[in-house]
Amino acid sequence: MKLKRLASECDEGPCPSVWEVDGTENVLVQGFKVDDAEALAVMQMPGNETAVRIPMSLILRVAREHLA
Repeated sequence: MKLKRLASECDEGPCPSVWEVDGTENVLVQGFKVDDAEALAVMQMPGNETAVRIPMSLILRVAREHLA
Protein backbone atom coordinates (compact mmCIF):
# COMPACT_ATOMS: atom_id res chain seq x y z
CA MET A 1 0.00 0.00 0.00
CA LYS A 2 1.55 3.30 -1.11
CA LEU A 3 0.77 6.31 1.09
CA LYS A 4 1.11 10.07 0.69
CA ARG A 5 0.85 12.32 3.74
CA LEU A 6 -1.78 14.98 3.04
CA ALA A 7 -1.55 16.93 6.29
CA SER A 8 -0.01 16.55 9.71
CA GLU A 9 0.19 18.31 13.05
CA CYS A 10 4.01 18.29 12.87
CA ASP A 11 6.71 18.52 10.21
CA GLU A 12 8.26 15.13 10.94
CA GLY A 13 7.94 12.24 13.33
CA PRO A 14 4.82 10.51 14.60
CA CYS A 15 1.84 12.78 15.24
CA PRO A 16 -1.79 13.06 14.10
CA SER A 17 -1.80 12.88 10.29
CA VAL A 18 -4.06 12.15 7.33
CA TRP A 19 -2.66 9.89 4.61
CA GLU A 20 -3.94 9.31 1.07
CA VAL A 21 -3.95 5.69 -0.11
CA ASP A 22 -2.51 5.82 -3.63
CA GLY A 23 -4.89 4.71 -6.37
CA THR A 24 -7.98 4.71 -4.15
CA GLU A 25 -10.58 7.09 -2.73
CA ASN A 26 -9.46 6.15 0.80
CA VAL A 27 -7.48 7.89 3.51
CA LEU A 28 -5.80 6.60 6.65
CA VAL A 29 -5.99 8.65 9.83
CA GLN A 30 -3.19 8.54 12.38
CA GLY A 31 -4.05 9.81 15.82
CA PHE A 32 -4.29 9.09 19.50
CA LYS A 33 -5.89 5.72 20.30
CA VAL A 34 -9.32 6.01 21.91
CA ASP A 35 -9.55 3.59 24.81
CA ASP A 36 -12.40 5.20 26.74
CA ALA A 37 -14.95 2.38 27.15
CA GLU A 38 -17.91 4.75 27.43
CA ALA A 39 -17.00 6.59 24.21
CA LEU A 40 -16.49 3.32 22.32
CA ALA A 41 -19.84 2.01 23.60
CA VAL A 42 -21.61 5.15 22.36
CA MET A 43 -19.92 4.67 18.97
CA GLN A 44 -20.96 0.98 18.91
CA MET A 45 -17.46 0.11 17.71
CA PRO A 46 -17.32 -3.40 16.17
CA GLY A 47 -14.28 -5.57 16.85
CA ASN A 48 -12.74 -5.02 13.41
CA GLU A 49 -12.72 -1.20 13.74
CA THR A 50 -10.82 1.25 15.90
CA ALA A 51 -11.13 4.91 16.77
CA VAL A 52 -8.46 7.59 16.89
CA ARG A 53 -8.63 11.18 18.15
CA ILE A 54 -7.27 13.96 15.95
CA PRO A 55 -7.54 17.76 16.12
CA MET A 56 -10.45 19.36 14.24
CA SER A 57 -7.89 21.74 12.72
CA LEU A 58 -6.34 18.77 10.89
CA ILE A 59 -9.68 17.82 9.30
CA LEU A 60 -10.26 21.42 8.24
CA ARG A 61 -6.74 21.64 6.77
CA VAL A 62 -7.25 18.51 4.68
CA ALA A 63 -10.63 19.82 3.45
CA ARG A 64 -9.19 23.24 2.61
CA GLU A 65 -6.05 21.97 0.87
CA HIS A 66 -7.29 18.80 -0.84
CA LEU A 67 -11.03 19.05 -1.37
CA ALA A 68 -11.27 22.56 -2.78
